[in-house]
Amino acid sequence: MPNIYIVYRAMFSTDGIMHTIGGIENYILSLCDVFTQQGWQCHIVQPAKQGFSLQQQNYTIHGVNTGLYRGNFKKYALANWVRKQADKQNDIVIFATDSYAVTMQGFKTLAIQHGISWDKPRASKQSIIQFFSSLLNQYKYLSYIKPKCSLVCVDHNFVNWYRTWFNIDKQHIKVIYNFYNEKIGEKEFAEKWSSENSKLNIIIARRFVDYRGIKLIAPIIKQLLPQYNVQVSFAGDGPLKPYLEALFANEAKVTLMQYGPNESFNVHKNQHIAIIPTLGSEGTSLSMIEAMAAGCMVISSDVGGLSNIIINGFNGRLVIPNTLEFTQALTASLSNYQQSKTMALNGLKSIEHACSKATWAKDWLDTVNTLRLA
Repeated sequence: MPNIYIVYRAMFSTDGIMHTIGGIENYILSLCDVFTQQGWQCHIVQPAKQGFSLQQQNYTIHGVNTGLYRGNFKKYALANWVRKQADKQNDIVIFATDSYAVTMQGFKTLAIQHGISWDKPRASKQSIIQFFSSLLNQYKYLSYIKPKCSLVCVDHNFVNWYRTWFNIDKQHIKVIYNFYNEKIGEKEFAEKWSSENSKLNIIIARRFVDYRGIKLIAPIIKQLLPQYNVQVSFAGDGPLKPYLEALFANEAKVTLMQYGPNESFNVHKNQHIAIIPTLGSEGTSLSMIEAMAAGCMVISSDVGGLSNIIINGFNGRLVIPNTLEFTQALTASLSNYQQSKTMALNGLKSIEHACSKATWAKDWLDTVNTLRLA
């Protein structure tokens, strides 16, 4: 049975407690669950001030003292540690993000690309400096892709961008969409979208930062609140929280909230419309897929991997992220209950197989087994 080494930045303390919990961290733990069920040994390798190894139920955490390496260069110390531990013939090395990938001659390696992050909005006035800065950014991200390292991407957006630079036939690339853990049943969906329901619940589950579109969508919500019988939840945290608190002070129709990773399904199950107003840096959004699996109708920006999931007017609304388009999309959704219900149901059906955890797990096992036999 192979050992799987997953190389990532520090996510555990020396006592095994996760101090960073986000999409990538949960992705790693889900991989460990899938691999452990096959009888494979999983090792999470991370930087640490002092070296340690700690056995957990589904994986072993290895903290590696990276010495004088700093920042992203710590990955070289981690790769050197793995070279001393892993069996070239049987073991697999997975870099949890492509930015942590290192060329390991003779080893079977794979990197995960979680969606492009260099498409965030720029200054409205294009300058020659900004143009060359963008080119350098492109070069930096291209440098992360190692010639003999397989690549798993969460969307086709990255693959299409990469294709404009290189022949993808020379690189083993597999697209595996993000996944949901639970989905709503037919009875629950019917109750949620009952024709007797006079109030629509709207959720914006995003980090409260500029590039997630908070300052785009919040004024639109403010403008439309008096016109509709809705309850709006902003779910998340971040530097724009004071902005939201001030904008919606004493507004009974708006709630600011937070929830844990395992609570997402139950939260979305009580919502009708989920808005994804992101401006950049998005793959096949986990929050979008979870919302669709919970029977929500989605209104989304046409950014990154989001357009891999939504077909505009069929299983959601897909718009250019500006005030006019989001206002029109939200107004149309609130004004036509039956149409929104139909798109929510189409959304649920469209991801039922493609984004199920079972499909995700099978695709991952097929990919790793193909790499093992290479």
